[in-house]
Amino acid sequence: MKKFLVLTILALAVVSCGKYDEGPGFSLISKKNRITNTWTLNARTSNGQSISLTNYTAQIIINEDEKYNTTASYLGLQFNENGTWKFSSDKSELLTMQTGFSNTDSWEIIRLTKDELKLKYISGGDTIVDTFIGQ
Repeated sequence: MKKFLVLTILALAVVSCGKYDEGPGFSLISKKNRITNTWTLNARTSNGQSISLTNYTAQIIINEDEKYNTTASYLGLQFNENGTWKFSSDKSELLTMQTGFSNTDSWEIIRLTKDELKLKYISGGDTIVDTFIGQ
């Protein structure tokens, strides 16, 4: 009976380890190792409604040395950005600072696996969720 109780408590502890709304609940891979990747924008919603990505592409390269590079293209126009990144103190947000600027942008992490990254942010009063696929 004691063994069952201990296993039940451990199972509940593991299930409650999840930091992000959409998971994972538990991972043996560190958050830093999961987020360092080349991410390609796969989907975007605004206030829960799907947004078409026709004529728009975006890719973010997040490096282990806490530098990032973003490339986006819209209607043939290319945009590039680079800077530094870090987690918030509780690792619930991705904080970015573009090179040459002093402000920090904050993105709430709602899912972080080695293959999928979902970030939520507010833009003009709208709640935007971007889903990225890792390479």
